[in-house]
Amino acid sequence: MGYVHSIRQKVGHDLVMLQGAAAFAFDQEGRVLLARHSETGMWSAVEGAIEPGERPSDAALREFWEETGSVVQIVRLLGVFGGPEFQFKYANGDLVAYTSIAFEVSLVQGVPTPDGTEVTRLEWFSVAEVPQLPMRADNRIVVECAIASRNAPGFQDPVWRPLGP
Repeated sequence: MGYVHSIRQKVGHDLVMLQGAAAFAFDQEGRVLLARHSETGMWSAVEGAIEPGERPSDAALREFWEETGSVVQIVRLLGVFGGPEFQFKYANGDLVAYTSIAFEVSLVQGVPTPDGTEVTRLEWFSVAEVPQLPMRADNRIVVECAIASRNAPGFQDPVWRPLGP
């Protein structure tokens, strides 16, 4: 039994906060590799949950391997993301809120091929093509910020302000 499954045994469908790692590969033309997920049919980075005791960078490498069959290495941190757009309900009723850590990666070995289970398609997209792709709001934030922040780590602008005068 996995970590999330064991939590769900205790809390049912109630809100669970999770951490995820996203891996962004770019080709020589500056196109980004995105994955079409089997459950939703929507596009996102190659991504997944960070397991207990796992480093975020290791989770990004592992998820890329599991979903594409390719080996990558970390190039740099692209950003850390979260907030109300990152809370959603899965089809089975499970409520989650993610904090997503995005990394740029470079291919070391293999040709990215969809695993056929979690990912049904992998495609390289230009920056101009990304806005037209069907994505959940949280994935759109991460993908667009990651593309924009290739030269420096990115994050969402804070909205918190102290109360009072």
